[in-house]
Amino acid sequence: MGVDLVTVGVVCADVMVKPVDRYPEKGTLSLVPQLEIHLGGLAGVTAAVFSKLGGKSAFIGQLGNDKFGDFIISVLISTGVDVSGVKRTSEYSSSATVVLINSQGERTFLHHVGTNASVSEDDLDFNVISKAKVLHWGGSSITPRLDGEPIGRVFKKARELGVKTSIDTCFDGKGVWLPHIEPALHFTNIVFSSWEEAKHYTGKDEPEEIADFYLSYGVEVAVIKLGELGIFVKSGEETIRLPAYKVPVVDTTGAGDAACGGFLYGYVYGYSLFECARLANAVGALTVQVMGGANGVQSLDQVLKFIEDRDKGVRE
Repeated sequence: MGVDLVTVGVVCADVMVKPVDRYPEKGTLSLVPQLEIHLGGLAGVTAAVFSKLGGKSAFIGQLGNDKFGDFIISVLISTGVDVSGVKRTSEYSSSATVVLINSQGERTFLHHVGTNASVSEDDLDFNVISKAKVLHWGGSSITPRLDGEPIGRVFKKARELGVKTSIDTCFDGKGVWLPHIEPALHFTNIVFSSWEEAKHYTGKDEPEEIADFYLSYGVEVAVIKLGELGIFVKSGEETIRLPAYKVPVVDTTGAGDAACGGFLYGYVYGYSLFECARLANAVGALTVQVMGGANGVQSLDQVLKFIEDRDKGVRE
């Protein structure tokens, strides 16, 4: 049986510690009120949120034969994500991140790349991909064996099979940027990019200029995530800019990844571009109010009620 969305790329376990306003002296102990473990990663969170909204999603790739891998698999399954295309390996450990969050919500990361660095196009099951409506790659620049020409070949084949494609870009610590995604852009329907990352990938500063750069490759829709300023979406026919919902912020980790899940759900199920943007915006707002990227969203009804309540307040 096919799924609506297949994600590939970054999935990890996020060990989240809050608040961390200063580091303990070497050899000493500090106590913290919150230490939790959650599903993380651009591909993992997007698949989980899409499924929580009621869509059928799958994650394909690699995980280690370790406790972090077991945890990631269990969370994906609990949210309804199909993991039959996941390969387990003893050669590499699963990816994990220690997220240190201060009292203002600013995050510092200690990241182990693990199997995200080993997954390649040979690990991607096209029997699964061919039955999907959208193939989503989350994690450019931190999936080195997919970056560049390999993901270009994967997207080209997916499009030839009638599957639409999307990219969620990631920060590139090596400073390569555009060459990691350019081969795939010619075969991409939707690009998601945070504003700060997009400036580096495109060499442009303003959201509309960034969107136009992506659209020039034949991309159908460019989605620029503006963080606390909201979301900017542009296609060949429409331009939409929505301010962020004002909510109490607990943790912003994974909010952009979750927003991708919201937008893609609307896209797959025939929502208008405005409705897709609004759904993504609401998903992001719900996500930042709790710890963990996939935890703020429980159902489509919850998200739609949040939108209705907030829009009603604006009208009043």
